[in-house]
Parts: sequence; structure tokens; C-alpha cells
Amino acid sequence: MGMDTRGLSVAFFNEGDIIFRQGDPGDVMYILVSGAVELRIKVEKGEKLLKCVDTPHDFFGEMALVDGSPRSATAIAVKPTKLIVVDEAQFEKIVLTNGKFAWKIIQVLSQRIRNSNLQISELIELGLRDRVQRGMTDYALKFGEKIYTGGLKIPIQGLKEWLNTRLGIALTDIDSVLFRLLKDETISYAPTSTKTKDYIVLSEEFIRANNRRS
Repeated sequence: MGMDTRGLSVAFFNEGDIIFRQGDPGDVMYILVSGAVELRIKVEKGEKLLKCVDTPHDFFGEMALVDGSPRSATAIAVKPTKLIVVDEAQFEKIVLTNGKFAWKIIQVLSQRIRNSNLQISELIELGLRDRVQRGMTDYALKFGEKIYTGGLKIPIQGLKEWLNTRLGIALTDIDSVLFRLLKDETISYAPTSTKTKDYIVLSEEFIRANNRRS
């Protein structure tokens, strides 16, 4: 982002350290220098992973400075992590003097609004199975490997993490839907992983039926 970090403080966290907790008041945001931070929210049966911040210059905790709201998630360092700490006065100065940073903030907030609107719409219009199937199709179109049948091969673990973090679907619900889809042969294990069962194939028909872009 080409940001001048002079005068900004730096904080170091070890793996497992809690940076802030959901519900805490917040008066600073953080910019990642190195390491990785998971953002988790409380759910009925424990915690759900919202996002893993692992790209240098990515930031989190900015909503506390934008609208003064309490922390909406718990932030946990998942490896040794170095962060730049930005308070409200510094945040305002950076936004006013660094156009790239200000634009990045606008993009992030805009994307969050779009994602929230999409999730609300899908919750209203779609049942669980339809949500999972559409999410599977989106994931396959982004990350799938085309095979000789014309279908798309995708890793089950990567798919589950993506559905959980991007669409907020509980892992137990994902497992349940995948089990039913495999049982009724709507999807199948990849021919190369019938023993390991770590890849599945989505057919061309499945993709066409669940592709929201078409």
C-alpha cells in the first residue's frame, strides 16, 4: 500500500496468543507484517472460523475505528505474528494522506456489504442443500481441475474450509450434505482417490444446474 509506518507501534504475538476477544471494546486496528491471524466468532456449539489473515499488508479490526462498535470476532495468532498497531488518530491521518489505503478500506467495506447481502438473500431463498451445492459450484469454478469427463475435480478439505469461512455454513452441515450427495450419487469421489476419499468430482450437469453465473 506504500504506507508510511513511521511513528506507528509494532506488536508481536506468539502462536495461540489472543489479540482481542469478541465483544471487547476496540480502539485500534492492525496491519499484518508477518505471520497469520484467525478471526473466529462464537456459535452455538463452539467457534466458527470467519477468515484467516495471512497476507502481508492485510488488515483487521478496522470496524472498531469506523463505527466504534465492539469487536465482532476473536482474533488469535496461529503462528508467530508481527502487527502494526493503528489508533483512531493515526487511522484518520493515513486515510486522509494515503489514497491507496483509503481505497483499500472502501473496497473491503464494500465487499463485506455485498457478501452480507448475498448471504441474507440466500438464507431467505435457499435451503441448506441448495446453499451448499451453489457454494460447491462456485468453489469448483474458481479452483477446480477439469478432468477427461468434463467435470471438475476439487479437494474435499479445501471445499469444506471455503464453504465454512466464505458462506458461514457449519462444518457438520457441510458433512451432512456431502454425505447425502455422495450416497445418492449426485457427486462422486475422484477416480484417483477412491481409497483416500480426499477429492470429489462435480459433473458438467451439476455445474450447470447450480451455477449462479449462468
